[in-house]
Amino acid sequence: MNEESALSEYEKEVQAIRRRPGMYFGSTSTKGVEHFVYELVANVLDAFLVNQATFVNVEINEAVISVTDDGLGLPFDEPSDENAVSLATKFLTRIHSTPSRNEHAPHVHMTMLGIGLAPMNAASSQLTVRSWRSGALWEQRFSRGFTLGSATIIERGNGRGTNIEVIPDPEIFRQAKPRWGVIRRALFETAHLYSGFKIGFHQERFYAPKGLQMLGFMLLDPLSLDNEPNAVPFHVTMHYENVFIEAAAFGDGPRTRMFSWVNGARTPKHGSHVEGFSQALKEVDWNPSLGLIHIIMYDPRFAGPVRHQLDVPHIRKLVQDALRESLRQYRGKSNE
Repeated sequence: MNEESALSEYEKEVQAIRRRPGMYFGSTSTKGVEHFVYELVANVLDAFLVNQATFVNVEINEAVISVTDDGLGLPFDEPSDENAVSLATKFLTRIHSTPSRNEHAPHVHMTMLGIGLAPMNAASSQLTVRSWRSGALWEQRFSRGFTLGSATIIERGNGRGTNIEVIPDPEIFRQAKPRWGVIRRALFETAHLYSGFKIGFHQERFYAPKGLQMLGFMLLDPLSLDNEPNAVPFHVTMHYENVFIEAAAFGDGPRTRMFSWVNGARTPKHGSHVEGFSQALKEVDWNPSLGLIHIIMYDPRFAGPVRHQLDVPHIRKLVQDALRESLRQYRGKSNE
């Protein structure tokens, strides 16, 4: 495909996104605008999972959403297969049909809806990228999905990371703005799903080195902790057959209140991963009052967002097998 025909195809795609934004953002009101934050943070999480970033900072000022990270930067220094278009520019202006632009894995989300940088750009009145790469700070500006000029070097040095400032287009989203409380809660939860990842939100910093264990304490009834003041909850993190698993369980109760996530997104109807966790708990005759499990599937086939419930049959046995020995050891110590 030559450059002219590629641009023509992209123009059609931009028009399609702007005509039916609800198909991409789920809403043209506040929830749709909030997905801008989730998409930008999720891209940094992908980098964190391959040890290429350690933090992300989010700021919301009126209509402007600003997200900054310390990753390797966007590839403005690399050419794409289109003449005079950098690989970074192509990422921001060409729609892809795969779950991720380069089918990388792992690929995670903060919600059950994955957008992509190019659709987000198409639905923005303004988008500005500043990114360090190969000793240079590159800058490029966009409006409604199209470049406002070539990427330029505005500084040289040994900086690191990327900043993206975006204004959701009021022609699509009217005057909707992200709800601070909703964004704060989502970022707080995300910090607990990725142990060691640092998230900033204005003056706050979220950091959970023990991940789901720390989140579990937040979800428990404080009075229930008085019954077993010295009890240590079950908590494990592991890689098992190309799947990352983190699980935690607390106390004893007539029924288990369960929380679950897959690839960073909550699964309110649970599914295969929770079934495997429940079977492993049953094997050790334990009915905890609270259980939490998050799995990240590294197989690119599962890079797309999960809808409400995980239905991947082999994950049930995989999780059960993975957690069996850790639970036996934990229960053995608990009963001493």
